[in-house]
Order: sequence, then C-alpha cells, then structure tokens
Amino acid sequence: MVPLLAFVLGMLLYSGLKRDPHRIELAVNDRPFPAFSLTELQQPAQLTTQDQLRGKVTVINVWASWCASCKQEMAALGQIASTLPGVQFYGLNYRDERHSALNALQRYGNPYQKSLYDPQGTLALAMGVYGTPETWLIDANGVIRQRYAGEMTPAVWQQQFMPLLAQWAKAGEQ
Repeated sequence: MVPLLAFVLGMLLYSGLKRDPHRIELAVNDRPFPAFSLTELQQPAQLTTQDQLRGKVTVINVWASWCASCKQEMAALGQIASTLPGVQFYGLNYRDERHSALNALQRYGNPYQKSLYDPQGTLALAMGVYGTPETWLIDANGVIRQRYAGEMTPAVWQQQFMPLLAQWAKAGEQ
C-alpha cells in the first residue's frame, strides 16, 4: 500500500513540474466578473462598479506598492496600455495603504486610466486572486476571458492576450 501511495504522489508531483506557474487554469474564465463597488485610488469620492466594465474590453492589473514585481512591470504596462485604444486599462490596488500606493504610482509611473482601491482585498478575493501581480482580460460583456499570474511583459502580453484581442477585433466585438 505504501509503495502505491508513494508512486501516486510522485506522479502528481512530476506532473506539476510540466505546468506553467503563471497560467492559472481555473473555473474563473468564461464567468461574469464579480459584482463590486469600490472607490478610485486617486479620487476617493469616485465610485466604480462592475457596470462600468460593460460595453468595452477591460484589462485589470492587480498590484500593490509593497509588491516588487508590480513596480517592475509598471513601465511595460504603460507601453502595453498605450497600444490599446478603446480598451479600458484599470489597476486594482490590493491590500495597500492609499498614500503608499499613490507614492508608487508617482515614482514608477501610472499606466492605469483608473486604479480601484481594495484595501481589504474584497474584490480580489471574489476574483480568486492568488497574489500580485495578476492581469485579467474582461470582454465587453463583463465576462472574464483571460488571467495571467506574474509580472506582465510585452512578450507575455503578445502571447497570452493579443490573440484574444485580435480575434475580437476581427469579429467586431471591441
């Protein structure tokens, strides 16, 4: 019995070595983005809800000032966002202090049209966020279509997200 258990455990561990840790294949894809109502980081009196995600393709990047990878990806996110006319590019500031987050945006650049403030991680928890950074692609109907865990780079963007955007543009869905 013990050798069989060890064999099964060994096979499970071995199969995990072949998986890309940045690619999270969960049941969140093809589901509606969770309902939320959050204030904006820069404008605390301004509320944003899931209704504002409808009608346009939206990219949401989960980030925090305490996250080293998040700071490193800011320049790449700025380049990516500048190539996406008609796409909403939002940040979701996760479990952070408002003043620290604002300082990080000032120091490393602000690639976002809006950055939503989620100090308790309520929306991030509803999304199924594992950690920072994560980047999500939501279609114009408010449905999650892609998720990437880890630092976003132009190469990752081209491989993981651009094929979907190109497909939607061809079908006239943007």
